[in-house]
Order: sequence, then structure tokens, then C-alpha cells
Amino acid sequence: MEATQRQLVPLVVGILLIGICFSHASGESPFDEWEKFLQEKVSFRGFVENTTGLSVSHGSHFFDTSNRFIMNRFTIQPEFNVDMTDWAKFFISWRFVKEPRYNAEAKSRKQSVTYFPAAPVKPLSNTFYDEDSFKPWEAVLDLKPHDQLKIRLGRQFISWGETDGIRLLDLINPQDLTFSPPAAPNLFNLDETRIPAWGLRTLYTIQPVSNTILEFFALPGGFEQAKQRVDEIVGSNDTGDLKVRYGRWSAHPETRLTFLGRNAFGNLFANSIRPACSGAAPPTSISCLVIPSTSRELPDAGDSWKIGSRISHSIGKLNFSLGYIWGFNPQSTDMVFKVKGVTCSAPVPGPCLAGTAPSVVQLRLVNDRTNIFAGQFNYPVGDVFSLPVNTTVRGEVAFLPDKPYNISKYPGAFGLKATVDPKHPDAVVEKHTLRYALGFDRTTLIPFLHPDDPWRAFNLSFQIFQSIIMNHEDGIHPFSSAEKIKKVSTTFTFRAGTGYFGDTILPDVFFAYDPEGYWSANPAISYVPPGNEKIRVSLIGALYGGRNKFKSFGFFDEKDSVFLKLRYQF
Repeated sequence: MEATQRQLVPLVVGILLIGICFSHASGESPFDEWEKFLQEKVSFRGFVENTTGLSVSHGSHFFDTSNRFIMNRFTIQPEFNVDMTDWAKFFISWRFVKEPRYNAEAKSRKQSVTYFPAAPVKPLSNTFYDEDSFKPWEAVLDLKPHDQLKIRLGRQFISWGETDGIRLLDLINPQDLTFSPPAAPNLFNLDETRIPAWGLRTLYTIQPVSNTILEFFALPGGFEQAKQRVDEIVGSNDTGDLKVRYGRWSAHPETRLTFLGRNAFGNLFANSIRPACSGAAPPTSISCLVIPSTSRELPDAGDSWKIGSRISHSIGKLNFSLGYIWGFNPQSTDMVFKVKGVTCSAPVPGPCLAGTAPSVVQLRLVNDRTNIFAGQFNYPVGDVFSLPVNTTVRGEVAFLPDKPYNISKYPGAFGLKATVDPKHPDAVVEKHTLRYALGFDRTTLIPFLHPDDPWRAFNLSFQIFQSIIMNHEDGIHPFSSAEKIKKVSTTFTFRAGTGYFGDTILPDVFFAYDPEGYWSANPAISYVPPGNEKIRVSLIGALYGGRNKFKSFGFFDEKDSVFLKLRYQF
């Protein structure tokens, strides 16, 4: 990785020199040619941003008091564009982020969690949220050797999805979930939270008239840090070192599974090594407690390729595409715990077999390699039976064959909510899964909400997401809790935005709703000074609720926060 960064300086210099060679030759001196090239071919832009956040919830499992300072994220992102020729362009940017240590966060982590033995929750490091590497954030060379062929090389973003706030086909680049609250596109949208990756992307226009395009991409993965090959999440989910860590947007851990006063989370996944604990009438003994020793297993550098291809085509107003992705599914919500073995907590198995010591299950939290068949479409609907609909309908479909899920038996042994299912001792089952999203976008007039300008439109967007687990079995659950996943899971989202006073006041609100009894609200209002669109000041809320704290948006029901965001585009 360090060698790659050292090579970037001569790479950038070389590209600039190539650009000079490609520029129009004249009798001027090299210095004049250099100055002319910089003035005409090189542009500089970027932004400076500061986001300050305050928690407004009370009774958090992770924090002891409300009204606590949880974010002061300062970001500088400089960007350079180099137009070398008509067929070669270069773009490079860096991202530098600094956040201070949050004393409220650190002081509230003195409580212990009931793993065995009990361990205090540790504060995150002072630089956990920082980004200070001189490795480019993006560095792409765009080549157009032919009118029908485009090639992009370098560290880049590749997104096939168009959904708002929630990912579906956006499975190519991983996402940084350490600093951004979920389902809050008004604070940090999906474009801001994606992690770029080194790779190749090509687009070949087969038929320009019908906009038929064949696309191929390949991301080796080995050029990235291990943790950036998949979604970055907090907490670490590692307890093998007896150091439990929770960050701002950590979901609630499973705390309902207690046995003899201890966290029995491991009983979701493995039986004790004592045979009597697997019998029809297991004894009430500490030996039947299974203690989890968990760790994150990241894709190896040489085994983390991601390859995909799709073809896009237009028929009249209808645009659609079909594609295929092979590689690791980076999403944190799709990870599973895999049982690697069960041992005794004592140095020898004797105490466990005698009923005086608990067992330990070795769990690895993994992102599985997968095949994803993808499709999407976009169609603007005008009039239907002479009625003006004026709505754009868009859709995405993803089919994941043999997608892994964790599975347990309900109700569990020892009076627990769930324990290991004898039919699945490895705690994993594979099921074909179909996911789709339908979106409806339109602009509409609501005169009574715009008395000063009745012709000012509102931008409205509605989405429905569904996940269908084929050949579903009772007991399938997410890795992080014992809350069951039903055969069909549904989420609705709605977004509305407009502008007042010449688009200087810009309200926008995003809602998400899970019919199982969970919701999220992300309202925002922004101010853009008249005649100065480079400055934007936003007040944003991120609010969550639900029937419990172990599923969906309920994970974050003690994370309600408000943010003040200031951005200057230069």
C-alpha cells in the first residue's frame, strides 16, 4: 500500500507532462507552454465542510445522558481536473477529515458488558474517525480511444443503483457506516458515504441510436486496506481481545439472551460441549452456557476480486439494463456469523464435561462471496387515459442465489428466546433471495403551501423496497440479534423538497417506514445566501423509533440527533 502511494506522485507528474505534449505546439518557451496548459487545461475545485451534531435522546445504552456532543466533523476535499486532450482526461481528489475526541462518549463507556468474564466498554481511539492519508480519495484516468468506447482507470466509484437513502443494487463499492447515521440522505447521502476502489471500468456503445451500451468492471480489491474491501461499521464486533467497543451508530447488541446472569448471546449459534446440555431435559448449569468469542473476518487481498458486466438498452422512453456481479457482497446487513468450533473455557475440557465451566464458541463475522443478478429500468409516464400523470417510474431488482442467513431455534432452551437449531449446528442456512425496489418521482404544485409563488413545484419521491426469502424457514435472523426475519420484508420511503424566497430557503424531508413497526425521519432545512450558491447552511434531524431496539430502525431508537452543517464549495 505504501509503495502504491509513493508511485502516485510520479504518476500525477507524468500525466501532466503527457498533457503538455498533447497540447497545441507553438514557438513559445516551455515555461510559456506550461503556464498556458495550467490556465487552459487544469481546473481546481473542492469543498470545505463542518458538521456538528448533538444527541437529543435520553436513556441510551451507549450514553448516560441526553444533550451530548456527538459530532464535529471537519472535512476538506480538494479536487483537480486535467483536460489533456479530447480523448484523455484526469481527475484526482483527496479527502482530509478531522474529528476531536468526544469526552461524553468516552465517559459514558465505563459500564461493563456481561461477556465472560465481564469486560468494560472501551472508548474509541482519538483518531478513529479521522482521514489523513495522502493516498488519493479518487484518482481516475478517463480515456476515449474511440467514439463508442470509454475506459476509466483508477480509484473510482461505480454505482448501478438509483435508490434514495437505502441501498439495493449499490453493491459494488462498500460504504463507510462509522460516521453516518442510517437512512439519513439529507445529512450524508449515499454518494458521500461510498468508499472508492481501484479498478477498471469500460463502456462500449454497441448501437448509439438505441443507446445500447455494454459495460464491464473489475476491482482487484488487493490495493485497498482490508477493512475498506467491505462496509466499515462500528462497533468492531470483536470480543476475543475482551475489549468491547461501540461507536455513535452502533446497533444495539443482543442483550435479551441471559443465562445465570450472563450474556448468553453465543447460545444462538452453538451447543455446549457437555452432552447433557443437548439432551431433552438439559440441566440448569453454567456448563450449558456458551460464551461467544467473535471476530471480523475480512476478505484476503488475493481473494477479493469483484467483477461485473451489464448491458443497457433504450426502447422509446423506456431505458433498462441487465447485469451480473461476482465477488464479495460488501453490505454489513448481509453478513453472517459462522461457527468455527466450540471449546472449553478452561485449559482442558474436563471442567466443561463435569458441568463446572461454560463452553466457548468461536464465531467469525464474514461477508460471503456471492453472485448477484441485477436489473433496472426507468420510464417516464406522461398521460394515462388523457389524465396527466407526469411521473417517472424506476425499478431495481437483485437476485442473490444461495444467500447465507443465520438461523436458530425458537423458543430456545433454558428459557432463552432462541438457541442453536439442531438441524443447523453451524448456525447458517442458504436461501435464494429476491430483492426489488419501485420508485415514483414527480413534481407537483401545492399552491396553499406556496402562497407567495403558486407555480413553484414540490419534488416528490416515493419508494417501496421488498426482500423475499424463497423456501423460507422459521428461525432465520440477522447476525446481530434474535429478532426473526420474515419471508417478506418491506420498507417504504417518501421524500419531498421545494424552495422558498428564490431558492434561498430549501426544506427537504425524508421518511422511512417498516410495516413491522419501525420508522425513521430525516428532516432538513437549508439556507443558500442570495447570489452565492457556494455557501450552504443546513439544520438536519435524524430521528428513529420502533416497537423494540433489536431490528430495523429500532436499532437506533436511542440515537436521535440534530446537526448543523456548513459547506463552502470552492
